Amino acid sequence: MKPEFVRAAVVAFLVMISATPALTASRQIQDFCSNQALHAKVTFSYRGDYEAFMANCIANNTPTPTTPTPTKKRKYRNY
Repeated sequence: MKPEFVRAAVVAFLVMISATPALTASRQIQDFCSNQALHAKVTFSYRGDYEAFMANCIANNTPTPTTPTPTKKRKYRNY
């Protein structure tokens, strides 16, 4: 492989890694879910129960971006 291609691939990989903190939940949502886990009536008996609870809580409380509605009707070919 050419060194320029390898260098470009490494730079692209590092840019993608540095962008991942922007995809995490806000601190307020994490604090809310932590408080919910502390006051939950359920005891976390298995190893991944707490992580699963936190993941579900964050997913349920994170707003999803809205997708725009299509502007035109899709055209199909007549066969």
